[in-house]
Amino acid sequence: MINIQGLGFRFSLFLIAASMLVVLTTAEFFYRSTYENEISEANHDIEELFRTVGATASIAAFLEDEDLAKEAINGLVKSNKILAASIKSEALDYQLNVTEAINKDTESRVFIVQHPFMPEESLAELNIYPDFDYIIHQAEKISTDNSYSLYVEAVVVGIVALIITYYIIISPMLRVGRSLHEITPGTTQRIAVPEHHARSEIGGLVHDTNQLLSKVEEQFTQERQLREEIEFLEKRFRMLFENAKSATVLMTETGIIELKNNAFIDLIEKIGLEKKQEYGELLEELFENPTVVKTSLLDAFGRNEFATGEFKLRSGKNKNAMWVQLIASPLITEEEERFYQITLNDISSRKRELQKLALQADFDSLTGIYNRNGGEKLIAKLMNEGKHFALALIDLNGFKAVNDIFGHDAGDEVLIFVSDQLNDKIRKDDIAIRWGGDEFVLLLQAEDEESVKAVISKVNDGVKKPFYFNSDTTPTIVSMSVGVAFYPNTSNNLNTLVKLADIAMYKAKQNKITAPQDYLIFAQK
Repeated sequence: MINIQGLGFRFSLFLIAASMLVVLTTAEFFYRSTYENEISEANHDIEELFRTVGATASIAAFLEDEDLAKEAINGLVKSNKILAASIKSEALDYQLNVTEAINKDTESRVFIVQHPFMPEESLAELNIYPDFDYIIHQAEKISTDNSYSLYVEAVVVGIVALIITYYIIISPMLRVGRSLHEITPGTTQRIAVPEHHARSEIGGLVHDTNQLLSKVEEQFTQERQLREEIEFLEKRFRMLFENAKSATVLMTETGIIELKNNAFIDLIEKIGLEKKQEYGELLEELFENPTVVKTSLLDAFGRNEFATGEFKLRSGKNKNAMWVQLIASPLITEEEERFYQITLNDISSRKRELQKLALQADFDSLTGIYNRNGGEKLIAKLMNEGKHFALALIDLNGFKAVNDIFGHDAGDEVLIFVSDQLNDKIRKDDIAIRWGGDEFVLLLQAEDEESVKAVISKVNDGVKKPFYFNSDTTPTIVSMSVGVAFYPNTSNNLNTLVKLADIAMYKAKQNKITAPQDYLIFAQK
C-alpha cells in the first residue's frame, strides 16, 4: 500500500510537479534573467572601460592635451557596446559619433574625470553613449539559446532524477530513517546498513551514524559521571571559598566584584563600609593609603607578576588599626577578559605583636624607661635632625654595697627608685635612659652648662633621698657621679660623645670622697 504521507510518494509528486513547473516557467525566467544580466554586464563593461581610460582622460584634462583626449575617446568607441563618447572641460571639447547617438535618442552615461593628484577636484565630464541596439541584440540571442536548452534539460532531468532518486536514494533513506526513529539514544541499538549500500554514501552515513550513537552512548555515560563529580567538587570548592578565613574576591578590571566570600563581607563590616559591588579599581577604598596600594599592584602586574604586600586598612568601627597581607594576581580568560583575584589576610595581631616586641627591644623591663638600644636610636634621631643636646652619663655610688649587703632584689629596688627620680625631676622634653647596670643617661635639651647644672641638681637631690630596706632603721643613701658632653659642641660623633662623657664621669667619681660636691664634670673636646 502506498503511503501518501511518506517521503518517497511526496518526493515523487514534488519532482513531477517541479519538472512541469520548470518546463513551463524556467525558460521564461532564465530568458529574463539572462537578458537582464547581459544588460547589466554591458553597463558594467562600460564602467570598466571608463576606469581603463579614466587615467588617460584625467591626464589629458590636467595637461589640456587634446591628443590624449582623442586617444581616450577613440579607445572607448572601438568597443562594440559603445556608440559614441565625448569629453568636455574648460580647455577641451572633443566628441565622436555623438550626433548619431543623439539621433537615436540614446541617453549618455556621465562620468566625472577627477584631478590625477587631488581626487576631490573634478577636471572634466566624460559622456559615454551605449550602443543599445547591439547590446539588446546580443542579450536576446543569448537568452533565446539558453531558454531552448533549459526546455530540453528540464524534461530530461525531471524524468531521470525521479527514477534514480527513488530507487537509489529515497527508498534506502526511508529504511534508514525508520531504523533511526526506533533507536533510543544512549543504548546499544544500532542501524542496519541497507542492501547494496555498504560502500555508498548512505552506507557511510549509516556507519557514521552508528559511530555517533556509540559516542553518544559513551558521552552520556561520561557526562553522568562528570556531572556527579562536578557537582561534588563544586560543593566542596564553594564550601572552601565561602568559609575561608582569608577575605577573597574575584573582580573585573574596572573594579566590579564578581565573587566574594563571607570573610570579605566580615572585613567590610569591621572597617565600617557599606556593602556594594565595587570599592574602587583595586579595592583602593579599603586602604588608608590607596595610592601606595594601587601603585604597588600595578607595578607588579606590569612585570607580569602577582602582587603582594602588607597594607593598613581604613580605621574600623572600634578605631583599632587593621593590617592585611594582600596577594593579588591577574587572570585572563579564553575570551581575553581580564580579572583580578585578591586575597586579604588579617595580620593585625601579628603587627601588634611586632610593635610590642619593638617596644620591648627599646625599653628596660625593670625600670620601664628606655634601655641602651632605644636610647642610641633616640640619640641618632636627634643627630639626624640636627638638634643640639647635652648627654649626661650617670653612675651610682654605693650601689655595689647595696647588692652585697641586701641582695639583688634590693639592688633592683634602688634602680627602680633612681629611675623614678630621674623621670620626676627632669623636664618635659628631657629623656631618661638606663644605659646598663647602675649607669644612666639623660638627654637634656640644653646647650649651656648652667641649664644642665640646674637639671642635674634637681635629679641629684631626688636620688640622695634616704632609702629604707625592710625593717632596717638605718637609711641607705646612694649618690651619683655625672659626666656631661654637648652635641655638637663637644663632638658630633656618637661613640666619641659617649666616650668623652664617660671620661668626665670617671673624673667626677674620683671626687666622691675628697670633694663630693664636685659630682658633675663637663667633658672637654
